[in-house]
Amino acid sequence: MEKPPPRPLPPPNPLTTQRHQRESFQQIFLPFFLAIVLLIVLAILLGRATSYNTSQGAQIALIGLILPTMILGLLFLAVTIAIIVGVAKLTRLLPRYSRAAQDFFALLARQTRRTADSSVEPILRLHQWAAMWQRLRRGHFH
Repeated sequence: MEKPPPRPLPPPNPLTTQRHQRESFQQIFLPFFLAIVLLIVLAILLGRATSYNTSQGAQIALIGLILPTMILGLLFLAVTIAIIVGVAKLTRLLPRYSRAAQDFFALLARQTRRTADSSVEPILRLHQWAAMWQRLRRGHFH
């Protein structure tokens, strides 16, 4: 049964489109611009209120940028060390368990082959007897 072709989408409703644009401006762009203006005003007020020079502010900003990077780097270092230790422990345990898994799958393969052979054996014997009977009837038996 074939599916009918999809119906084309109706044109957008101008009222809902206009409302969506207004809401996206109020909920996304307006807070973003207000936050930028607030940060600029705070930077200007901080610059006038204190007597530090720009190099001190740059150094403080640099510390603020480097510190989260260092913390994230420590987190990645801890994860890397945990992976290395885990792989080292697995390497010691793996040969014993991989041998057990290999033996299990070899046993499973033998049982599968035995089951498959036993299920086909009666049909093969029937074909063998049919072939022997045909050769006897034709007289081509040596």
